[in-house]
Amino acid sequence: MVVAEILTGIALVQKSVDFIKSNIGTVNDIKDIAKQIDGFFEGESQMNKKSGTLGIKEQFGIESSASDFIDRKLLEEKRNELKQIINLRFGPTAWDQILAERANRINEAKEAVRLQKVEARQKQKEIVDTLQTMGIIFCVISVFVIGLVVTFKAFADGYTYKSKNYTRQQKIHQGKIKQPQYTRCLRKKMVHYKNGLACIYQGAGKTFEIEFTDKSIGCPKQYQCVYNPGGSEPNIDDVMESLRDIAK
Repeated sequence: MVVAEILTGIALVQKSVDFIKSNIGTVNDIKDIAKQIDGFFEGESQMNKKSGTLGIKEQFGIESSASDFIDRKLLEEKRNELKQIINLRFGPTAWDQILAERANRINEAKEAVRLQKVEARQKQKEIVDTLQTMGIIFCVISVFVIGLVVTFKAFADGYTYKSKNYTRQQKIHQGKIKQPQYTRCLRKKMVHYKNGLACIYQGAGKTFEIEFTDKSIGCPKQYQCVYNPGGSEPNIDDVMESLRDIAK
């Protein structure tokens, strides 16, 4: 089986060289036989690959060794024959130029494969770096959020609200203190008792107010009372009775 596969490589080499030898006189350009030259190199490559994959028994077997030796000698002869044919038809350096061009293409193909592998590794590294960066950012955000939650909870548990000390004027603006409203009250009655006077005043909305003063001062005809609508006039008799009880 192995010999048959190696002969396939040899057969391709022979077929390619025989075609070139038969048609070399009619071709005008080396491109006309480029396919057959490629066939020769392909057959040679097949033989080299198969030699590298032979098992120990096949490599050192007598039949296999003899067949491989013959095929290698035949390959060498066909290579020299092809070289002479090409150089005679297209110039003494044509074969070397073919080999150089082929080597360049092989190197370019290898370089392209290498660059693809480098690019693939670079992309893989970028993906890994991105995932690592995202992981770090996620951890930092998580720690930050946990810290905020713990701090807020501790603050909420230990926080006692303390009202701010506002001034009276600020409390008035906030509606916490109702500023008294005043109205003009006119003197309605004036009652004497011992050395004093009881002065009853009436203002808007049935606002009533009583004031006590000395006789020497007297009861003013009017003054500003705290507006307290819906009131009832003080009973002067009750007031005087209360004053007499106090005086006893």
